[in-house]
Amino acid sequence: MNVVEPSRTLFEMSEVNWKWTVGVVLAIITSLVIFGGLTKIAKVASAIVPFMVAIYLVAVIIVMVLNSSQILPSLKLIITEAWNFKSLATGGFWGLVIIGVRRAMFSNEAGLGSAPMYHGQSKTDNPIKEGLVAMLGPFIDTIMVCTFTAIVIILSGAYLEDSSGIVMTLSAFETTLFGWGDDLLMLIVTAFALSTLFTYSYYGVKCLSFLTSPKIGKFYNWYFVIMIVFAAVASLDLVKNLIDLSYALMVIPNMIAVLLLAPKVNAAAKDYFLKLKHGRT
Repeated sequence: MNVVEPSRTLFEMSEVNWKWTVGVVLAIITSLVIFGGLTKIAKVASAIVPFMVAIYLVAVIIVMVLNSSQILPSLKLIITEAWNFKSLATGGFWGLVIIGVRRAMFSNEAGLGSAPMYHGQSKTDNPIKEGLVAMLGPFIDTIMVCTFTAIVIILSGAYLEDSSGIVMTLSAFETTLFGWGDDLLMLIVTAFALSTLFTYSYYGVKCLSFLTSPKIGKFYNWYFVIMIVFAAVASLDLVKNLIDLSYALMVIPNMIAVLLLAPKVNAAAKDYFLKLKHGRT
């Protein structure tokens, strides 16, 4: 499969046709799930995400075992280049910091305020317990998955190519996994994308229902499905910029709320850990 020009390999369709096809297919699949309500969303998402992460970690472990001699040099390169004075002085470092913040937020949603809406539906007797569970998400998404991805990209030599991050990652997996790693990665990313589509529709419905009424909030799902098709046919830069703008609009009010509620969270956390220490939880 050609990861640089996929439009020439997807059933020989033109770029416009395959984008419309992907958009419509995703919209149909998402519609079948999101109109089933929260229970169906939770079941589908919970079935897809663990499977996706497990397959990805197995693939990365295979790559790292086959290239074990390159793991430490790859980690060393990450650390040394992160503190490279030349990059720091020329401004390239700060550009990467900005990109890193954007992509990390896209990866784990930390600070957006979206996760509490989903974790708030859990059945637990203590919110601190659920908060600790929620913290596993950013750790697995960013610390584990993203670090492993960086190691694979470096040890494969794909980082030396002048290409986008998506193409670079596909190339790295294709090189290190016997020529079929890029296909496996696209399958994993597709599973992740589907689970994200299912959960984000729920977030939108909840927010619109809060601002207006539950009856009006349900109409968000129709808007959401239409936007899936739009995002599929629009340019990648436009979609990414819209996502970054939307995330900024979410982060600003959420961080204000986090700062204001921090004393209450600290008090609840101290009480929980004190009870845990004395075996009273």
